[in-house]
Amino acid sequence: MKSRNLLLVLLFLSLIPQLKLQAQDTVTTPHKIKKIFTDDDGGMVSFGARTDINIFTDAPKSPGIGTGGSLRLQLLNRLNTEWFGDYVTSNLYNKAHRVDAHIGWNVMFYVLDPNGFKRKFTPFIAAGQCFDYTSVQLDGENQQLHSKATAAVQMELGCHYNITPRFDVSLSTLYDLHLGDDLDTNLNPDGTVTVTNEKGAGWEGHIMIIFSAHYKIGRLWNTKRKMA
Repeated sequence: MKSRNLLLVLLFLSLIPQLKLQAQDTVTTPHKIKKIFTDDDGGMVSFGARTDINIFTDAPKSPGIGTGGSLRLQLLNRLNTEWFGDYVTSNLYNKAHRVDAHIGWNVMFYVLDPNGFKRKFTPFIAAGQCFDYTSVQLDGENQQLHSKATAAVQMELGCHYNITPRFDVSLSTLYDLHLGDDLDTNLNPDGTVTVTNEKGAGWEGHIMIIFSAHYKIGRLWNTKRKMA
C-alpha cells in the first residue's frame, strides 16, 4: 500500500513541469495573437515614389514603363494600407502607343512581425482595388484614339527591405485583373495593328513589377510613441 502511494506521489511530481509548460503556452498563445492586432505602430504615415514595369497579357513583348507615388497609412502592427497612383507608357510593336493611368489602394498584411520595422526583410501579401484609364493610338497622322475607363482588382506579393526603421525600399509583383471592357491590341500577319474593344469582364489584365522607396514622416495617432 505504501509503495502504491509513493508511486502516485512520484507520478504527480513528474507531471508538474508539464502542467507548468502547458500553462505558459496558454498565456503565450493569446499574447502572440493579441500582438498581431495591437496598434503600437498604428497611425504611421509614409510617403514614397515607385517605378513600374507592366507586362500585358495581350502584348507580352511590349512591356510598359511607368512612375508614380504612394502613401502608406499603417493601421495595426501587421496591417498597413497603401494608396497609390501611377502613369505607364508602352510602345506596342513599334506601331502604336499605349498609356495606362492607375489610382487605387491596397491592404497589406505582414507575414512576419515587422518589429517596429527593425527587421531588415519584411515580406507581405496585399489585395486591393484600383481605377484604370487606358488609351491606345496607332502611330501616324490622324489615327483614331481608342480609350476606356474601368475598375480592377489586384493581388500582390512583395517584401520591404528596411534600411532604417524609417526608410525602406520594396520589391513586389502584382496581378491586375480588369473588371469591364478591355482594349485588345493585335499584330496582324501583314504587319498592321488593330485595336478592338472587348466587352465584359474576363481574365485580361497585366502583371506589374514594382520597385518603391518610402520614408515615414510621422503618426496620425499614437503620437506620444517615439519613432525610431
